[in-house]
Formats: sequence, structure tokens, C-alpha cells
Amino acid sequence: MAKAIEKAFRSFTKGLITEASPLTFPENASLDEDNFVLNRDGSRSRRLGVDYENLYQLNNTGLTADTIKESKQSFHRWTTPGGSSSVSIGIIRIQGKLWFVDLLKANPSANLLNSGNALTIAGLSNAKLQTAVINNKCILVSEDLSKPVLLSYNTSTDTVTQDTIDIKVRDIWGLNDGLDVDERIATLDNDHKYNLRNQGWSENIVTNSTTYPNDALAYCRNSGAFGNVYPSNADAWVLGKNSNPTSSDYEKFEPAILKRNATSRFQVAKGRIVIDAFNRGSSREANTDVTGLNTDQETGSFTTVAAYAQRLFYSGITSTVIGRDAKSPNYSGYVFFTQIVTSDDQLGKCYQETDPTDAALNDAVASDGGTVQIPDCSKIIKILPSQASLLIFAENGIWELYGDTGGFNATSFQLSKISDNGVLNADSVVFVNGAFFYWSNAGIYMLTPDAAGGRFKALSVSLTTIQSLYLDIPELGKDHCKGYYDEKENRVRWLYNNNNDTNYNTTNYINKYNKELIYDLTLQAWYTNTFSSLTTNSPYIADYIQIPGYVIAEQDTNVLVNTDEVIDSSSNEVIVTIDTPLNRSSQFSYLTIKGTQFTISKFSSLEFKDWYTVDNTGANYSSYLVTGYELYNDIMRRKQTPYIFFYFKRTEDGYIQSGSNLLLTKQSSCKVQAQWNWANSANSGKWGSEWQAYRLLRNYIPTGPADPFDYGDEVIVTKNKLRGSGKTLSLKIQSEEGKDMVLLGWATPAITLDRP
Repeated sequence: MAKAIEKAFRSFTKGLITEASPLTFPENASLDEDNFVLNRDGSRSRRLGVDYENLYQLNNTGLTADTIKESKQSFHRWTTPGGSSSVSIGIIRIQGKLWFVDLLKANPSANLLNSGNALTIAGLSNAKLQTAVINNKCILVSEDLSKPVLLSYNTSTDTVTQDTIDIKVRDIWGLNDGLDVDERIATLDNDHKYNLRNQGWSENIVTNSTTYPNDALAYCRNSGAFGNVYPSNADAWVLGKNSNPTSSDYEKFEPAILKRNATSRFQVAKGRIVIDAFNRGSSREANTDVTGLNTDQETGSFTTVAAYAQRLFYSGITSTVIGRDAKSPNYSGYVFFTQIVTSDDQLGKCYQETDPTDAALNDAVASDGGTVQIPDCSKIIKILPSQASLLIFAENGIWELYGDTGGFNATSFQLSKISDNGVLNADSVVFVNGAFFYWSNAGIYMLTPDAAGGRFKALSVSLTTIQSLYLDIPELGKDHCKGYYDEKENRVRWLYNNNNDTNYNTTNYINKYNKELIYDLTLQAWYTNTFSSLTTNSPYIADYIQIPGYVIAEQDTNVLVNTDEVIDSSSNEVIVTIDTPLNRSSQFSYLTIKGTQFTISKFSSLEFKDWYTVDNTGANYSSYLVTGYELYNDIMRRKQTPYIFFYFKRTEDGYIQSGSNLLLTKQSSCKVQAQWNWANSANSGKWGSEWQAYRLLRNYIPTGPADPFDYGDEVIVTKNKLRGSGKTLSLKIQSEEGKDMVLLGWATPAITLDRP
């Protein structure tokens, strides 16, 4: 006996799922989809077309088309530059040039700062750029740059200036002098002499000798106290001071006293000399009386920087040393941190302020700078601050750096490893309200603080949802994706390119993106976008533009005293212009490249075409979704659905004049095709014919072009025949070129036709 079943579908809140069995596919999810927006109310709507922002400006780069093709392009935000709250700078990077746009303007692309001039960063070529903001200054680091670059903005003159930051450290390594720690030698070579200088044996130690009044090393060698040898690396000069306050030689160095007190066989404190962290050899010679030392030059560069705990953290060096010796450090696993920054001269001071070899004052304090070494870390990709710690993302895992109690300080901190799943790409890491998302070889991961201990833990967010889709993205696309958190909509978005051919490679439009993956945090659901291109000379998306949630607009207002308007001598109202913040509908746009120019774009085109403004034609894109397999709680019996109801939100809201005709504005359309029996191809014979599901069912006679199309119904309901039969039903729902669609749901009766 045939059995009738009725079922309504009115929510798509689970989004795209690729990791489910054909027999256990979850409800409210899609098998495949693209270019739909997943709305919180359960509906689906077509995304708007990507197009230039309103009142846009195409800005010339002065670069050739080939240079643009081979260059890196990126966006970086600089908040409160120069301490001004009326300006928020967006930095547009194209190869070695930086442009500065005012993000608080309604059309940032037409509001360039620095008098519209680009700033050229010497040495910056095609490596990625990372930035951090501290004390209203912007710091740039890149593999191309031998030193971090400091940007300053003068609000009164509208000028951006640049300087470099020298990274200074105390020499905690010293040189390999080939000696045992407690070995004393008769002939002083350069390496051992430098080590002694760095261990406190300075050029100006006052001695109890008329022959060597300020040369403790020579006095020690020639006094005979040790048998005419120089001090060892275990000898602290302070142990040779005369400590008898009644003696005329009080505080003077005496080798005999050192011999009596020098019983240690351990390495004494190092670090009296402050050196350049990268040019160690030349810096050692410049800061002492020793010459002829190894070059010991680090040729790697910082590639990541973060502002955290009132200081700067630098990292990401791929260490390569020229003229190294056995004690040269490998910076690949190092994180440098500055002293607490109160002035610009501390932006590179990564060392303890007091001399650790000083006899009187040698203790480190909480505000000092320093370094943290992670020996088991390969290459550090990115560092980012959380609310209470610093996250260190590396190729082979993730570490968390935090203070023992309270915030981070130089004398009390801990380091713990969170995950063995490393990060593929620094730009994939996105900070979201205390959590982090990132792309790894194993999938897309989220780091969240543990509820019990507060430390971070890693969790895959793709493994049971879109893992197949993620793994199908080409490695090059993963390595160069760009992530962004849309705070207003609570969504994480990633741009990537899924082309796997010669048109997209490391030297060919590496920041040209044609796909977008979106994760709605509220619904915990995924969906995608595909960006279309014009046939020739098409613009393309190169990065996200982080837009503040408000825009500063100038508005005229009357001057009032209490509630009375102020009138001038000519009886005119006194009016002043003030800056007024107005809310923005969206907090992100796209950095867009067109030929050798750049501008800003966003989802704005009601023509439902990408790049419509460019040629008034645009590039079509299809919005579609394939619903999950509906079994009607029975996998054995064949079913038939004689008809199906569809429910849409009406979008038409008026008319435009076209010749002698009136045409409806914002028209909708929805094409539907039934797919029976898990069929994935038309060759199965189980794909039905496509038909139109959106129809206005009654006539409406407009009064003229200004008629508001008061149709009377907000929801359009249509009843449609649905041919075919099978054990399961799936629907392909697709848009029509140039038309809107807001799908609310559908409902079907199903009739079982046979026994198992």
C-alpha cells in the first residue's frame, strides 16, 4: 500500500558539508553550493556582485604590468596614526611601494594620505610583509628587509616618514675561544680577550698597580699570581677587588686576591657588551678594543612582528650565518622581545638594561627586553597576541608564551606547546575574540582557551564538515591564502586561488584570488564564493580591506545656546561644520588591482554581475546549491513527489522606464532541477528537467514609474510539479543571470510506491 509523507524544509543553517555518507547526510545542509549567503534566519540569498566602491578612484601605481604581475600585494591597518582618532590608515602594499588611504572616509580609494604619494621601502621586493602598531607607530618586517622599518605619521602635515630600527642584544653567547672553562693561558688571543671583556674584564678596571693602573688583564698576567697567565672564563674580576674599607686600595683590583677567591670552575656571567643582533662580529669590534674577530653575521631577517605586553616581539628568522663559529646562535627558533616601550629608542632594545657582569647592580627587572629560544621549533611563521599570552605559530607546531602571574614580564614567563599541527601560511591565521583560526596540512584548526586552565588547545573545524573540499585546494592556494574576521557578521573569511595551472604560480599573480571560503561562527557552518572575471583586462581581488565600523562625515549644524539658535549681526543662522561618525553596513572590502592601478571593491552590485561598473556588462556568476539527500526516513522504498511548494521573499520593489515599457526592479528567479537516487550525472537518467520556481501569480497594474509595486504579499508561494521517482531526492537550486533570489524554504509530499 502506498504511504504518503509530508515534509517541510525551511532552514539551511548547517551550510556546506562534504564529510557525510549518502545514507546519513544531515538535514539543513548542502552537498554543494556557491555564491549564496547563509542567513541567520535560515534563509539563503544570492550574494551581491563584487564591484568598485561608491565614488571610487583608480590609483596609478607607476609600475609596469609585468611588475604588477610578479609582485606581492597586501593590505595592512594602522590605527590611530600619530595619536589621531580622526584618521585610520590603510596601507596598500604593491611590491616595494606603500600607499596610505583614510579608512574613515566613505570612499577610501579616493582619499589617499601622504599627499597621495607612495612611500618606497628600500629593499622591499617580493617577500611577504607583516606589520604591528605600537605607540601610534607602525613597524614593518619582511624577509626582504635587513632591519625593521618604523613608519611615523604627522597629522598636521599629512606626511608619512620612515626610519629603520637597529636590534640590539647583550652578547650572551660570546666566542668559541677553544679553551676549557677554567683554562688559563699565557698568550692572549683575540677570541679569549673578547670573551673576558664581555665577562666584565673591561678596559677601565682600576688596579692596585702603578704599571697597569687601568689594565686588569695585563696586571693579572704579569703579577705572577697565577703563574704568568691570563684569567679563565671561570674567573670573575670582582672576586679580585680589595674589599677592606680601611685600606687605601679599597675597591682596587689585585690578582692575589682573585687567586684566593677564584675557586669556581663554572662559566661566569656574560653580556657586558651590547651588540647588533645581526652584525655581531663588527659590533663586537666596535664596542671593545679587540679586532680580528669572526664576521658572525646573520643574513636572515625578521618576518613577523607583534605588539604585546607594552613591547614589541620579533621573530620568523630563517637563520644563515656568514663567518660563524661554534657559539653563533641559530635564530630560527628565537623570539626577540623589547623592553617596555615608552619611547622610540626602545623599539630595538632586546636586552636587560643592567650589566649582568656588574658587581653592584646586575639583576634583570620585569620591564627588560630579551630573547626566548624554542630549540624544537623549525621556522616561526607568525606571532600574534591573545588577551593573556603570545601565540607562536611555526611550521611544526604552535607554542604559547605567557607570564607566570599576571601579564608577561622579562623575569617570569613560561612557554608551552599547544599543538603539533603547524601553520602553512601566516596570512591564514585569524584572531577572533580570543580564539585563533589557521590553515595547516591536516585541515583548518581553531585555538581556544581551555575552560579549566585558560591555556589554549587546538581543535579541527574542518575534519567533520568540509575536509574534502579543503584537501582539494592546491598547495599553492593554501600557501598564499588570506584570512579575515568580519566582526560585524561574526564570520571568518579566507581568500584563495584554486587554479592549478601556469596562469597562477609564485611569480604569476600570486595574490590574485578567485575563491572565498566563509565560516559562520554563529551557525558553525561553511559556504563559498567564486569571483568571476571579465573576458579581457579584468580587475581582480588581492586582499581584504579592514574597514572600521563607522565613517567620519562632515555635517553642517546650527550653533545653539541651550535651545536657542545663534544669529549673527546680519540675522543669519550661525552654522559650523563638524565631523560626525556614521555607521557602516559592512566592515570589510577588497583590495582590487586593475591593470597597473588599484582601488577598493565590495559586494555592492544589484545587477548581480561582478565588475559591472567596468564595462556596464559585467561578468556573470551562478548562485546555486545542491540539497542533501532526502530519504523520507526510508532507504528501501522508491518514492514519488507529485508536486513541491517553494517559498521566497519577494524582492521586486518598483519600476524603471525602458522605452515605452515599465520594467520591474530587483526581479527574482529560481531554477530547480530534481536529482533522484543519489545520481551525480545526467547520464544516470535520474536528473529531471530544469523549471522556474519563482513566479508572481497575479497581475499587477502599475500607475507609472514611481509606483512602489505594492503587491500585497511579502512571501511568494508557488506550487510546482515534480516529475520522476527514486529512493532519495536531491534538488539543484540555481539562480538566473542578473536576477535576485531569497529562498525561504520548500515543502513536499512524498508517496512510497513499492515494498522493499
